[in-house]
Amino acid sequence: MRPHSEFFQSQWLPWLASDLGGMRPDVLVRTLSLDSDSGACSLIVRYPPGYCCVAHTLDVDEEFFVLSGALRIGEQEYAAHTYAHLPRLYPRAAISSGAGADVLTFFSAAPRRADATSAAFDPARLVLHLDTRAMSAHIGPRKHMASEGFNHSGTVHKLLFDDPLTKDKTWIAGLPPYWSCDTVERHPVCEEEFAIEGDIHMPNGVMHAGGYFWRPENVLHGPFGTVGGTIHLCRGKGGLYSTQFSPSERPFRWDPAYEPILPPDYQAYVPRDSR
Repeated sequence: MRPHSEFFQSQWLPWLASDLGGMRPDVLVRTLSLDSDSGACSLIVRYPPGYCCVAHTLDVDEEFFVLSGALRIGEQEYAAHTYAHLPRLYPRAAISSGAGADVLTFFSAAPRRADATSAAFDPARLVLHLDTRAMSAHIGPRKHMASEGFNHSGTVHKLLFDDPLTKDKTWIAGLPPYWSCDTVERHPVCEEEFAIEGDIHMPNGVMHAGGYFWRPENVLHGPFGTVGGTIHLCRGKGGLYSTQFSPSERPFRWDPAYEPILPPDYQAYVPRDSR
C-alpha cells in the first residue's frame, strides 16, 4: 500500500539517477509515491536532451502525461500536455527526446521487461495519444460524481482513461478563478492528483503547480477553492470512483497554514520556511 501524502510540492524532491528497471538508462526521477508491496509508483521522469533508448516491452502498465519538453516513441511525438496509457505487453519502439522532457509517469508495478513468450496486449486498454489541450471539455456535473450539494459552476472535466478491466479512471479537472465550495467529500477508492497549473486552497495549505497528493479511500476532505484557477491531473485507483458530498462543519478559508500529512521520509524535504 501507499502512505497518505497530502500534500507536497514535487519541486522539493531530489532528482535521482535511475534506469527504470533496466529499460531506460540514464534518466532522472522524482518519486512522488511508491507502493511498497507491488512496486507501483508515481514518478516524474526527466529525459535529458539527446536521449535515446532501444525498443522494449514492459510487463506492467505505463501511463504518462508530458509536463514539459517532448518525447518520441517510434514515430509518435508526445508534446507538452499530451497523454497516453500503454497497457502491459504493449511493444514500444525506440524512445528519444531531442530537447529533453519531464514526464509525469505512473507504473502499475515495478517496471520490468516482459517475457518474450508473453501474450499480446489488451487493445481495449490502449490510449496511444491524446492532446489534452485540444480535447473538448465536459462542463458541470460529471457522470462519475454525485452532484447534489456541490458547486459545479464553471468546473471542467476531460476524461482521459476509463479502464475496462479495473474501473480505474484518469481525468483532467479544472476550476475557474475565484471558485470555492462549502462541502466536504469522500471516495470509496484512492485519489491521486498532480497540479499542472494554478493554485488550490485546502484545509491544510495552498497547493501550487507541481503539487501532489495520494489520498487513501474514504478520507474526508474539503472544503477547497482557488484564486487564479487550477488544472489537475487526477486518478481514481482501486475500482469504480464515486463521490459522497456533505456540508462542511467548518467554513472555507483562503490562505490556510501549511499542515501536511506526510510519511517521515517526505517530511524531511519540506523547506523550513514552508513549515
